[in-house]
Amino acid sequence: MTLLDRFRAQPPQKHSDPVVRLAYVQEIPIDERDLLAEIARDDADARVRRAAVAKLMNPSALAAVAEADPDPGVRDEALTMLRDIALDAFEGLAEAESLAAVEVLSDARMLATVAKTALREEVAVRALGRVGEVHALGSIARHARLEPIRLAALAALQDRGEILSVALNSDFKDTGIAAVERLDDRGDLEQIAARGKNKSALKRARALLRETDERAATQPVVIDAAERSREDGSSALVGEEHGAATPPREGHGGSAPPRDELRAATPALEEPLAATAPREERGGDDEERGRDDVERGGEDLAARERAEVKSKTAP
Repeated sequence: MTLLDRFRAQPPQKHSDPVVRLAYVQEIPIDERDLLAEIARDDADARVRRAAVAKLMNPSALAAVAEADPDPGVRDEALTMLRDIALDAFEGLAEAESLAAVEVLSDARMLATVAKTALREEVAVRALGRVGEVHALGSIARHARLEPIRLAALAALQDRGEILSVALNSDFKDTGIAAVERLDDRGDLEQIAARGKNKSALKRARALLRETDERAATQPVVIDAAERSREDGSSALVGEEHGAATPPREGHGGSAPPRDELRAATPALEEPLAATAPREERGGDDEERGRDDVERGGEDLAARERAEVKSKTAP
């Protein structure tokens, strides 16, 4: 009996011989998605199921196989098909099917591969949005083909070690420099400057180190000036406080004399004060007496002259 006769006898996908079923699957057109999905889901032989999966372009059916098939080889084949559909590896597939494949992918490694290698930005963005593992994000930041995807992956990174790895090993200038800008530890910058593979990141790290050294060289001068200013202000303030707080001079005993003693001492103090006039008052009295003496002297001289004249004219 020929192979055709066997097919005529019963539906080929139901034949008892797995070799016949496998040969039939290889003849099925890829647009027979429902038939291929049925075989991929229900055939008893893993080889037949795997052959059907390799021609299946239905993302939801592939996701079901990847989730539930008992054979690891069949599951891996389903994941590979989902990845290839997401990456637009087959002719005639629309972007909607690529996005659908990304949505049903649950394997972090596959999603990272899609984010790194997809040429459709929307597909890559969708894949990146489903990646949460730190090392996978670092790999995407280092190697993704599309610049927005690299920068978005770097922005999602919070692990200093992965950011340092991006700065050291990125294949691209944009993410290399951006990773350097996110590092402020001198040891990290020195490491990049010494052995970074990305020339742009290496130059930026060296520039940041020079800027840090220049700031450190000028900082002591600024600090010294500010410190002197603070010290001068503090000294002036202490002087003012000391002057305000100094008590009036007191007696030898260190305390003010009692009120009765002050009252008793007042008459004794008033007598010498009354006897001793202020200098200005004494000077005024002396000047007045001097003028009186000059006037009296002038009057006496005039009187003597008149007397002499009278005596000479007397007969």
